[in-house]
Amino acid sequence: MSVAASPSDGLKIDIGASVRAAYSVVIENARLAVDLAWLPFAILVAAELVALVLGGRGLGEILALLIRAGGFAVFGTVFIVRWHRFILLSERGGEGLFPPGWSTFFLTTVKVGLAVFVGALVLMLVAMIPPVFLTGLIALIGYIALAFASARVLLVFPAAAIERPIGLREAWKLLAGNYWRLFACLLLCYLPFGIVRYILGEIGAGLPWVLWFVLQVIGLAMSFAGAAVVASLLSDVYRGFYPPEAETGLRAS
Repeated sequence: MSVAASPSDGLKIDIGASVRAAYSVVIENARLAVDLAWLPFAILVAAELVALVLGGRGLGEILALLIRAGGFAVFGTVFIVRWHRFILLSERGGEGLFPPGWSTFFLTTVKVGLAVFVGALVLMLVAMIPPVFLTGLIALIGYIALAFASARVLLVFPAAAIERPIGLREAWKLLAGNYWRLFACLLLCYLPFGIVRYILGEIGAGLPWVLWFVLQVIGLAMSFAGAAVVASLLSDVYRGFYPPEAETGLRAS
């Protein structure tokens, strides 16, 4: 399902077709998605239990936050890499927890994450400069711009997952003329899952911890499902710029 091509070809991402294809491939391969996700999912559920035990105030709350964020950064990406490789290389998993390409993908995640963190830190410092009203408004605009800029380099992730990494600058140039189309696709692909997870969080806030934990697990499943749909979208867009025959030529060179 090729839905994108180089801007030089005059083709654009078809928003409707791209979104339908992203959802369809996940639905049609739901059993495989479960097979690829169950182990990292189980590890993250266990990590959530540990975070729940450590949670509270002060150091415990900080440790719980680090466990949740670090756990998904390490084990959530295992599933995402597996799914990218299924879409782009027709791989259906293999032995071991960490698939080929995971280390490249993880380092790419760290690199992009650090760039976003530094940008957000600078904007936070700007917002503290008097007059706070004006600098706060500037910082808010900056945060929005940073979010949009982050979305424009997302093609580095499918490339990293199949061990054909591309630079941030190349990923930026690839989406020239297609960025807003991709952004619309991203919203349509993940927003429903994000809304469901938010609602579950709001419902669970006033419930006993057992019920809260059950809703957290369901919310985590929603995150995995949303990640699969988004990964399907990005893989397909990436394949539009680097079709299989081009990848074969690159590997042989």
